[in-house]
Amino acid sequence: MKKLFLIGLFFILFGWIITVSGQPAENHETILRIGFYNTENYFDPFADSTIDYQQFNPGGDHHWSAARYKTKRRHIFKVIAAMGGWHGMDIMAFAEIENQFVLEDLLKSSPLGNKNYGIIHFESPDHRGIDVGLIYRKESFQPLFAKAIHVYDPADSSLKTRDILYVKGRVGNDTLQLFINHWPSRYGGLMATVSKRLLAAKILRHTVDSVCQKQPNAYILILGDFNETLIDKGLQWVVQPQKACNISALPPHYDFRLAQGSIKGASGWTLFDRILCSKNLKCAGAHIFVIGKSFHIFDAPFLLEQDVKKMRLKPNRTYNGFTYHGGFSDHLPVYVDIMLQKPDEP
Repeated sequence: MKKLFLIGLFFILFGWIITVSGQPAENHETILRIGFYNTENYFDPFADSTIDYQQFNPGGDHHWSAARYKTKRRHIFKVIAAMGGWHGMDIMAFAEIENQFVLEDLLKSSPLGNKNYGIIHFESPDHRGIDVGLIYRKESFQPLFAKAIHVYDPADSSLKTRDILYVKGRVGNDTLQLFINHWPSRYGGLMATVSKRLLAAKILRHTVDSVCQKQPNAYILILGDFNETLIDKGLQWVVQPQKACNISALPPHYDFRLAQGSIKGASGWTLFDRILCSKNLKCAGAHIFVIGKSFHIFDAPFLLEQDVKKMRLKPNRTYNGFTYHGGFSDHLPVYVDIMLQKPDEP
């Protein structure tokens, strides 16, 4: 069984590489595949004296090394290649990347470099030195504007967390607006951290409202690791049908039906990694729209392993605590397909 799966994965990757090098542009004119992946600590292997967090420096508690970094880089490429399939990923957003170098190196050191990807990234004030960022195919998405939205607390200057990445760009003849999120974690306890995520939610919603006041029909896609479910306060603040642009959460579908969420903790599977969108992106027949049932959790077998304690499966992580495990990530990636309507022929 394992041998058959490895053979199948080989053909997926091989086919994708052929796609990268030679598939006609017409196959990418009507559909965009947009994904998000919390990579679980994609740190470079170099010491960074500007950040107090030293655990992923050489000699740090996690014993990070060039060899482990290269394994991580190779794993991330495999995820992007397999998730993109024959089509490939048009936009791929990330959480828990250390800097722009790791994205540049990902493109340079894998077949992704053959597909003319661009990078959008800003350094955030996060205390661990991790950021969000994205790569995009230049023929599929043309950035018009990008900024880092700082998540700050006027009453607590000690809060240092990830920025929200806001990117506006052209897709076909229309404009798509993206918000990439990695909200504060639950480390320290749910009740002790809920206010931090609510703060991020309010800042996100305020920015979305500002966009929608000027462009009521804006096409908005919100992706990220929210460290919350839809019943929690932060996401409830963002997903408010009565507010501008009518932001709603897309229902999940699982590619292999092996998982029941995007992350698995002590209480079981949870869906923290989500994609939200504005109402008019759900209108089939609009200039651009989300294809029905196309928000997917990519739960491929190679991203999972046996869960001895709870039976069934769990994400194949890079680390278990401070112990190097050599897997992919503690999160599963997610993606959505967007249809672009071709303009009428003259």
